[in-house]
Amino acid sequence: MPLPPNHSAEAPPSAAGRTRLTLADVAAALGVSRTSVSNAFNRPEQLSKALREEILAKARALGYYGPDPAARAMRSSGVHVVAVVFHHDLRYALSDPPSLAFLRGVAKELDARQLHLQLIPKLGRRVELGAAFQATADALIVHAEIDPELAPEAAAARKPLVLVDAFVEGVTTIGTQDRHGGELAMAHALRAKPERVIVLAFPLDLAGRRNVMELDDPPPSGYVSSERMAGYVKAARAGGFPMERIDWVEVDERYPDAAAEALAPLRERVAPGTRLAVVAMSDRMALAARSQVLQWTGIALVALVGFDDVPAAALAGLTTVRQDAERKGELAVQALLDGLPTTLLPVELVVRDT
Repeated sequence: MPLPPNHSAEAPPSAAGRTRLTLADVAAALGVSRTSVSNAFNRPEQLSKALREEILAKARALGYYGPDPAARAMRSSGVHVVAVVFHHDLRYALSDPPSLAFLRGVAKELDARQLHLQLIPKLGRRVELGAAFQATADALIVHAEIDPELAPEAAAARKPLVLVDAFVEGVTTIGTQDRHGGELAMAHALRAKPERVIVLAFPLDLAGRRNVMELDDPPPSGYVSSERMAGYVKAARAGGFPMERIDWVEVDERYPDAAAEALAPLRERVAPGTRLAVVAMSDRMALAARSQVLQWTGIALVALVGFDDVPAAALAGLTTVRQDAERKGELAVQALLDGLPTTLLPVELVVRDT
């Protein structure tokens, strides 16, 4: 609704003598709620275009040009800068579609709060928390895996800390239902009645692989690879598919195109006429694998399933497990600054041509 047509845009008497108008002063002068004024500057989608433009114009006439960034930051527990500690280098963070979506979500929340972002790359898949804590940022979002020996350090963090896709008791985590996603992917592949399955997996150490293979229901881990693999194994067992007919191929997620090369040695082990399914821990690996497998004469690729649902997956008709990486970024900031509890985002199987 528009502002009252005969309402004065003069500053309220209570604001006299102040060096800076407050949001409340402006709201009182314009005859609207504080929320409406805040939305006009911070969340424009909450207002009609006409109302927002009217609020902004009259606010500027009063000499008010938006919330004080310093004051806004102090209200967020003294946080001015939030760092995302990322497990790979900047080139990966700014080119990998799920990583970009995650950062987009982080940026959206930080923009709304008028806070700054610091991106700390190259601390490794098993992050060096000591180095991260030396960052000039006031709070940390750690998007990396935490080895068990680092768990006490994470739990005793000297700065506000939220983990993403990692689990440490006593520390808030924002993640994805990766294990369930693995179940959905493998179950779909097995419905095509394959005689052999190849899983393209992120690297996992021997102990993690042993837990997945030997335990019927392994406890939650701090590793995406372990969680998705546990889902694959659970679905294979539920479907009665023999473990010896599953080939596990590790691929570094930084180089998804390497999946094609990693598959090449298996060509001689897959008999002509075999009905083959490929399940990958990322869409990019799945698409790279398809180009390799389709060259295998006499092999029927009956199912191909990825994970993430990146734009290229839809264009290629790839069946995949969809996760909302952008929402994950938003929730990470909310957990860090607003106290949101540990949250695992749901996943969805998106069935396409494969």
